[in-house]
Amino acid sequence: MDRAVEGPRVGVGHTPVHHQAVAEAVAATLRRRILNGELGDGDVLPKQDDLLAEFQVGRTTLRQAMWILETEGLVTVRRGKVGGAVVHAPRPQDAAHMFGMVMQARRVPLEDLSLALRSLEPVCVGLCARRPDRDRTVVPELQSVHDEMIRHLDDGAAYIRATRGFHEAIVRNCGNQTMQILLSAVEELWSRQERLWMTEGLRETGRTTRLAGALEHAQLIELIAAGDDVGAYHLAVRHLEGAHAFPLSAHGSRPVEAGD
Repeated sequence: MDRAVEGPRVGVGHTPVHHQAVAEAVAATLRRRILNGELGDGDVLPKQDDLLAEFQVGRTTLRQAMWILETEGLVTVRRGKVGGAVVHAPRPQDAAHMFGMVMQARRVPLEDLSLALRSLEPVCVGLCARRPDRDRTVVPELQSVHDEMIRHLDDGAAYIRATRGFHEAIVRNCGNQTMQILLSAVEELWSRQERLWMTEGLRETGRTTRLAGALEHAQLIELIAAGDDVGAYHLAVRHLEGAHAFPLSAHGSRPVEAGD
């Protein structure tokens, strides 16, 4: 029998509701500790007996609380001799999966996701160009990813992966955390669509098209290095419109998929 003491019982016939409410309260406390950084990524939650003693609940209620956190992706409960709950800090990939499920349920077409990405990523490009430390932070990483693109001009799949890395580096280095989190999720969701196309055998762009895209990336790096945020923004708009034209021509009306 649970030993919960938080709040009055709702009545004999409603004990499961009471247990669920207490479980949610326990989960909320542990969630706050994870989100506030008291429990870091990879940490292990205290032993079950310690949690039972702290929250004054029974094992069933504690299991319900762990299940809530596990479904949110905040912990992984290990069974057996190495049991315990391992903490996972939230990641943009987690937000991308949630976005994807909502969009898939609403049958949002790919062209809608594309428009959001084409509207927001150029803002990140402009922010990269405004960073006073761009020569030490932004430009070296972009140049490294660009070099990877050049090495894979003859391999369509590898080139696409390197291209995604370039766009992700733009977002990651824009200097605005809200844009980083939001656009990282959108970038990840777009990348999931690309992986789906490749598994379905979508015809690849030719080497000439890939080289043109790489040259535009090189121009973006030059504009960012020069601190030309307006020029970099407008080039990014044109570049993304061209880059998205090919997949949209084949899949523009296709609903976004959350992926695995």
